[in-house]
Amino acid sequence: MVQRIKRAAVLGSGVMGSGIAAHLANIGIPVLLLDIVPREVNDDEVKKGLTLQDKAVRNRIASTSVQKLLKQKPAPLTVKSNLELIKVGNFEDDMNQLSEADWIIEVVVENLAVKQQVFAQVDEHRKQGSIISSNTSGISVEAMAEGRSDDFRKHFLGTHFFNPPRYLKLLEIIPTKDTDKAVLSFMKTFGEDVLGKGVVEAKDTPNFIANRIGT
Repeated sequence: MVQRIKRAAVLGSGVMGSGIAAHLANIGIPVLLLDIVPREVNDDEVKKGLTLQDKAVRNRIASTSVQKLLKQKPAPLTVKSNLELIKVGNFEDDMNQLSEADWIIEVVVENLAVKQQVFAQVDEHRKQGSIISSNTSGISVEAMAEGRSDDFRKHFLGTHFFNPPRYLKLLEIIPTKDTDKAVLSFMKTFGEDVLGKGVVEAKDTPNFIANRIGT
């Protein structure tokens, strides 16, 4: 298991994904932010003569999300220069770069089949010992890890941030029956001492703790 998180990857660049990437950048951790490849070029890209094969188009979704960080209120970034720590890519061209990450956080759509598909790719490209987590707000963490390698399952858990990640204190950590106790302990300490969160360990029940209370 990694003893220090030097690099991270966030899969899914929506409001939560980009917000988590910004929070990591704020504490000096370089982040790879990935999202899907667009299905068609937009009007601006057509005017520039770009096609679906151009990297600028293929990375557009993640790139646009990063630029939105500069306009969001309250500000996700402590200083604008932290944006330089966020590198963008896409799920088709850049999954091999997950081998450089010590922590890989999934923040894609709340759909079990989609998450399992993403984690199959993660399992193929991650390095042994890297930590993998899901920001799911209620899908079974156990179910997401089904079919994955032993090393993946030992290093997998839920890490549920609340929006906006920079400002809301709570971080729910949800281990599975296979999560290594050392991984759980490390992530609790990392969450509190490095991410600055109030960490609560939750059981893998629908909606975990906070959402159940809210509901």
